[in-house]
Amino acid sequence: MSKSTRWEPKENESKHLPIYKHKAELVRAVRESTFLVVTGETGSGKTTQLPKYLHQAGFCKDGKIGITQPRRVAAITVAQRVAQEMQCTLGREVGYQVRFDDCTSQSTVVKYMTDGCLLREILADPVLSQYSVVILDEVHERSLNTDILLGLLKKMFSNPAKANKGRSVPLKVVVMSATLETEKLSAFLGGCPVFAIPGRTFPVTCTFGFAVGPKDIESTGYVKEVVKVALDVHTSEMAGDILVFLTGQSEIERACDLLFEKAESIDYRYDVEDQTVEGLLILPLYGSMPTDQQRQIFQPPPPGIRKCVVATNIAATSLTINGIKYIVDSGFVKQLNHNSRVGMDILEVVPISKSEAQQRAGRAGRTSAGKCFRIYTKEFWEKSMPEYTVPEIQRTSLTAVILTLKCLGVHDVIRFPYLDCPEERFILEALKQLYQFDAINRRGRVTQLGELMVEFPLHPGLTRALLKAASLGCQDLLLPVAAMLSVENIFIRPGHPEKQKEADKKHRELAAKSGSMNDFATLLSVFQSCKSSDRPSAWCKDNWVHWRALKSAFSVETQLREILLRLQEKRDFPVETFDGNKSELFRCCLCTGYFTNVARRSVGKVFCTMDGHGSMVHIHPSSSLFDQEAELNWVIFHDVLVTSRVYIRTVCPIRYEWVKDLLPKLHEVDVYELSSVAREEVTDEEMVKWETREAAKRPPEVSTEDAMKKLEKRNNEASVSDARARYLQRKQQRQQKKAL
Repeated sequence: MSKSTRWEPKENESKHLPIYKHKAELVRAVRESTFLVVTGETGSGKTTQLPKYLHQAGFCKDGKIGITQPRRVAAITVAQRVAQEMQCTLGREVGYQVRFDDCTSQSTVVKYMTDGCLLREILADPVLSQYSVVILDEVHERSLNTDILLGLLKKMFSNPAKANKGRSVPLKVVVMSATLETEKLSAFLGGCPVFAIPGRTFPVTCTFGFAVGPKDIESTGYVKEVVKVALDVHTSEMAGDILVFLTGQSEIERACDLLFEKAESIDYRYDVEDQTVEGLLILPLYGSMPTDQQRQIFQPPPPGIRKCVVATNIAATSLTINGIKYIVDSGFVKQLNHNSRVGMDILEVVPISKSEAQQRAGRAGRTSAGKCFRIYTKEFWEKSMPEYTVPEIQRTSLTAVILTLKCLGVHDVIRFPYLDCPEERFILEALKQLYQFDAINRRGRVTQLGELMVEFPLHPGLTRALLKAASLGCQDLLLPVAAMLSVENIFIRPGHPEKQKEADKKHRELAAKSGSMNDFATLLSVFQSCKSSDRPSAWCKDNWVHWRALKSAFSVETQLREILLRLQEKRDFPVETFDGNKSELFRCCLCTGYFTNVARRSVGKVFCTMDGHGSMVHIHPSSSLFDQEAELNWVIFHDVLVTSRVYIRTVCPIRYEWVKDLLPKLHEVDVYELSSVAREEVTDEEMVKWETREAAKRPPEVSTEDAMKKLEKRNNEASVSDARARYLQRKQQRQQKKAL
């Protein structure tokens, strides 16, 4: 995808892109095909130019041209770029929509958006009647939502009469990918044509380093090594910009601080090989960056200054930064993986695949011959790096996606046309969770509550808690919390030890102000205090809180409130009552959505999860409950961080009686019962037969009532105390044996 180095419209520059020569053929190919796969190197101009060509060719007369991106930064920056090239105001003819940020209007005809946004649009309009062309971009990244969109569009066109119902002209679908797996995509889409745009790349010399070997998969030492190599490149290589690949925001900010610190001490008269290089401009690039900061990345540096961009994987495929001649590759990426040890999705730092490493290296060969410095060894490449990245659909929770499919009328979620089928156990796990949250019934049918839940772009558990609060009339407690959990970390953790102490002190004061040991309540308190402050940005600065994150949270809260108000207007919106104080009401609502994340204190500071995995977990040091473990028995938590230990974060103390009726739901449903209804339509008669057969298999003594009693006995305080006493006694005996 091409981005020019300056941000004025440059129609002439776009004529030099590889795609320009194929303009007429491409437009003809789109006209003639229902599905078309367009392939070409990143940087050939696919993303910015094809929508423009289709617009010029008059496709917008029949509806909008929609272009999806897996990443929000890409959707925003490309829309900005195309609006400038088409010389229109962003948000008019050319606009973008990402989660919680809609920059479109009635007059928008070229719309860039995240794949998740288009998936939400399909819920309201299954045949996408507003669009004449849908372009799925960056398909080789294999994001979960893009894969589902591919399957839905294929399914839609398997019945042309249904696909064109309510449309004046048939929808055109263009699937754009880098050069990987184009034959597979074409075969999946019924053997559709493939249009290849020849790339324009220069040779890139790759060298391996010595810092990271197969034994260093768990180490974070690569950040310092990346900084060292980047500075070596700066001092010993000829002019040309540097692109450094790291894994996430905190690492990138740390590396930028280190680079800045070390670059200050360079004496440009003696230390630098190329005398035309007189300085280093260090710029971070990651997903949650504010728009104005993103723009700097694409602007040319001042004369004599070398630009060094420190980025996540977003710069490997989604964005092209001109002028890059040198790559420093850490060999790692932050990836969402389903962790069976804790039964949850966790962001983990893992080695990149070989195909990703080649994509990264290719960034250096866009404008001239380049060099790629890999900090890892050849052995790391051979032993630790897989050939290809595993598609997201095969490694993450499918709960939200399965609910979306169910609401779209896809009952048979196991036989849905997936480009790569997820493991059946992931589908069953998703069905089980949806049943636990009351979003589907035992038949796998979407409930009234499920239809409300699918409207929110949140994790289903958080949505469930929010809807519970709304039914009790206390949504003002949960809306800010849901918004705060939807933005990046709000607390600043400075690198300097003295400043760190100061920040910790302020954060402790904020937690104390919320009036209870409860991280969710702290988020609510921070939201309210900042919003009611006369000078919110100054308040954030004083309290070591990210003002940018808070500003996003205010916007998210407004949008969630709008969705909720729209749903509350429905006649059948649930209404309940609660007998208890405000703190209890708040925590009870959280329990409704987070009972799958309940943990009970086992011994000392260790907690045991109640989800059937029985993982031993610790409270994260960033929590206000850290070091207060002795006073706790039962807690719920928002997420998990896995390092050498398993940590739970954003924690809240609860009472057993608030979850005792919910916990049996974690174990009561037979996933195979759900799987049989996931595969096919089941008649009432078949259901009765099945239930009779199952009842006959069951030993008479195991009734639900008995199971409840057993669970209660296992979880009452006396049993817990006895278990602790037995554990301590065994520990003492072991120590005595050792002493002997």
